[in-house]
Amino acid sequence: MKTEFFIWTAIFALLCGCVSEGTDVAKSPSVFWKAPKSAVPNEEISPEQIATDKILTKEELQNKEKDPSDIRTSYERMESGKPLNLTDLMDIALENNTQTRTYWFQSKIYAANVGVARSAYYPQVSVGAQIYRSKVKFGSIPIPSVGSYYETGYGPSAQINWLLFDFGKREADILSAKEALRAANFDYNQIIQDVVLNVNVAYYEFYSAKGSVRAAELSLQDALTAYDSANARFKEGVGNKQDMLNALANARNAEYSLESAKGAVETARANLASVLGVSVVKLKNISEDMEIPSSPDTSKKIDELVAQALRSRQTLLAAYANLRKAEADTRSAERSFLPQLNATGSAQYIDYSTKGRSADENYTAGLSVSWSIFEGFAKTYNLISARAAERAQAQALKAAEIEIISEIWSNYHSYKSAEKQVESTKAAVEASKEAFDAMKVGYENGVNSLTDFLNAQSQLATAREREVSARALLATSIAKLSHATGSLMANTREEGELSSVGEGDASVSTFKLF
Repeated sequence: MKTEFFIWTAIFALLCGCVSEGTDVAKSPSVFWKAPKSAVPNEEISPEQIATDKILTKEELQNKEKDPSDIRTSYERMESGKPLNLTDLMDIALENNTQTRTYWFQSKIYAANVGVARSAYYPQVSVGAQIYRSKVKFGSIPIPSVGSYYETGYGPSAQINWLLFDFGKREADILSAKEALRAANFDYNQIIQDVVLNVNVAYYEFYSAKGSVRAAELSLQDALTAYDSANARFKEGVGNKQDMLNALANARNAEYSLESAKGAVETARANLASVLGVSVVKLKNISEDMEIPSSPDTSKKIDELVAQALRSRQTLLAAYANLRKAEADTRSAERSFLPQLNATGSAQYIDYSTKGRSADENYTAGLSVSWSIFEGFAKTYNLISARAAERAQAQALKAAEIEIISEIWSNYHSYKSAEKQVESTKAAVEASKEAFDAMKVGYENGVNSLTDFLNAQSQLATAREREVSARALLATSIAKLSHATGSLMANTREEGELSSVGEGDASVSTFKLF
């Protein structure tokens, strides 16, 4: 016994010596972790290879691109370089955005969990087979014919357990799984609306950036016109060199503003491509004709919009589902304190190799009651946790309602303000253009100074910028208002569902870039 004790002690000490904190981490908190070769992918996977149901090989991706029947119409328009309007962009986003795919797969996980919860109503059946070899020794009995012998046993077996009654715990678990699935589906719907809103916002930002470029181009033309006038007056001897140089500097500043605006366009294009879930190099041609959408929400009062949002906003419906799930979890935790009634059954058949020994057949069936009276207060703590989760979810519901009401209030007044800004900036552009033309004539005739002329040109440039921004702000505010009320469904809705932006009695205004 002592020898065996020392052997096992040595083995245990050796095993403890092999234990370490782990070497696959950085050596210290300030040292960059060096990844092993096995952690680095051998082959890069492009975004186009990751499809909805699998990861395509490069050969499969090439074959897919060659097959026009496997490409969506809007995506094909993008590939061919044709102008893409807002509807095309939303179609592309809903087909390629990774968030919608992620939430869709999460919904499928919760759907499977419902099946797992329902399986508690079915019996649990297990079958098996066994074979064994045994030695039977009778000890030191002074009978020559009795000592020891060997036998082999083999045969199948089956067992069934069926929970018949548990005071409603299974019903509560199934309800919890169903509400979790509903919440996941509402979250999925919400992410679709979020994607559509993000496309709208990114598109209007791109339009605003393109509008700024066009406004900068016109400002440069006006600045060059001012320079030409100042230079002509200088050469004719009726002007001075200082005015000519000031006009030249103003033209160079206009060139700087134009290049800066062009850079902002590419930034907006990259942001839009990210929202669409496509490579920016493929997003070549976007329509510059922006339509300010109409929406029935813009004609309603705030009280009506709030009431509509409390009925149809997907995040709020998800919060209600999560509250019902928490209530079901509380009921399940309460039922876990009660006993369970089970039906059991088993069958076993064993045959033996020993001659003269017949096979054994065992069958058992019956009912049993099990009641776990004490488990170290685990059930009590589970119930406390469930009740706290239920109360926390009620607070989350309250917070969601307050946030939605605030969003509607903010976006409604933003829409009203943007609507007036569009009218005022349009009138300001017209007035500034007339003032610029009049100031040009006055400067060429010596009535006005160069400073007056350049100020008029600057005011015209500012008015153009503001008009573009006001149009984009109006379109964005309409989309955000519809999103806040839960009616921004794009072209994905089924017949009879909520209305979407662009579907109303109000007319849709189309704007071109100057």
